[in-house]
Amino acid sequence: MKNLSPSPFELKKRDILNELRASKKEILDLTISSPTQIGLTFNIAEDLHYLAENPEWQFSAPDACGQLYAREAIAKYAGNDCNDVFVTSSTSEAYSALFRVFCEKGDFILTPNPGYPLIDSIAELDGLNTHPYFLKPDFNKNIWEMDLDSLDSIPPNAKILLLISPHNPTGHTPTKQEFEHILQFCEKNNLALIIDAVFNAYSTAHPVSYAATPLKAGTVPIFTLDGLSKSAGLPHIKVAWINAVVPEKQKRHIYDSLEYILDSQLNCSYLSQALCARVLPRAGEFQEKVRDRLKKNRVFLFDCFSKMGAKIIPSAGGWYQSFYFPNADDEELCLRLLNDRQILTHPGFLFDFEDGWLVGSFLYS
Repeated sequence: MKNLSPSPFELKKRDILNELRASKKEILDLTISSPTQIGLTFNIAEDLHYLAENPEWQFSAPDACGQLYAREAIAKYAGNDCNDVFVTSSTSEAYSALFRVFCEKGDFILTPNPGYPLIDSIAELDGLNTHPYFLKPDFNKNIWEMDLDSLDSIPPNAKILLLISPHNPTGHTPTKQEFEHILQFCEKNNLALIIDAVFNAYSTAHPVSYAATPLKAGTVPIFTLDGLSKSAGLPHIKVAWINAVVPEKQKRHIYDSLEYILDSQLNCSYLSQALCARVLPRAGEFQEKVRDRLKKNRVFLFDCFSKMGAKIIPSAGGWYQSFYFPNADDEELCLRLLNDRQILTHPGFLFDFEDGWLVGSFLYS
């Protein structure tokens, strides 16, 4: 049986938090992951009232790809065709469905490192392995870059390359040259490309319109993931989607396989999809409020962490920022920062950083 008890680090952090709360000290929480936690919410009261008085959305036949009214709204929002949209209840479900389309047990997914640990868990649950390619900081250029040479260690049974853009937690967004290299690499190695673009609305540098990107040599299947969780601050509504750009000769097989897998679950409710169709046209208003919050908080955090000696490469998107303290132990640093300054961050090891890195969110109130 696996040992699922908290780590010594988590126990120490818990003790410090309990002491701070007991003494009623204010904590600057930089682990906040959703705008809803700080009161930035999308008001759906009128939408729920409208749907209650106009129940025709309930009477459609089940569709594994998602209800047409939802797919049309998503296609308009993303700038593609509704026939290339597949609705899921979460990006996690979208990942798993695509993994099953392209992979057999024991195959590999190429994933960015450092990176968000959820991907490894989803792959493991599907009986798959992950293999890293690396993002590296260049403090002279003040940017994160893809270590393109690290792709050369690809396992022979790799089937998918995962690109997260903007990346969580570095904020890296691929340049045009990096993206072209990825497409060429996928074409050469017969890989499907999954692009997790849930933070795309919060890019600050050279965002790529992936849905409109032409296929390199017409052979690379590209799947862009997004959802209401980040685009409209509605994680509890449980709607995400896959935007597919697939070579014509592969389309029927891939789409049939994806539809078959999604049909086995039909996880996304009609009510959620109807809400999605109503709120997406107004998502820009919510995103602007979030961007204003991120911009304001970014200035304060950069000043605060710079004075503490951190080296900072500004995030190019999303709402997370990584901070580097040379020669520091990230666990000790995280606990000391919490105890001495009442600032709660993530230690870098959670994202497979080397020592010295902390990760914080710009969403704090």
